[in-house]
Amino acid sequence: MSEATASETTQAEYSYSKDPTNNRYVVHYDDEIVGFCSYRELGDGVHFDHTVVDQAHQGTGIASKLVRFALDDFGRTSQLPVIADCSYVQKWLTNHPEYVHLTSRRPDELP
Repeated sequence: MSEATASETTQAEYSYSKDPTNNRYVVHYDDEIVGFCSYRELGDGVHFDHTVVDQAHQGTGIASKLVRFALDDFGRTSQLPVIADCSYVQKWLTNHPEYVHLTSRRPDELP
């Protein structure tokens, strides 16, 4: 990951994408990956197990935006419940109760 700080290159922008080959969602700053949120799809749900952001980009809100991006994607594409094994995702869900319904979804309850 890059050693440049976000303030050093103010014209760069963050972008978010899914990296299904590596079971993660990533955040890019310019062409560099500066963070990720990894997951594992198991029989009981989708386990979000790790969220990492480069130290130079911490405090910018990108981890929160990354988790929102990931949960929005799973909300649209998966019928499995979200299981927050990652402490950051657990805290994020506590602070965003509008997403808690994703933790209790079951395939037999969806249309």
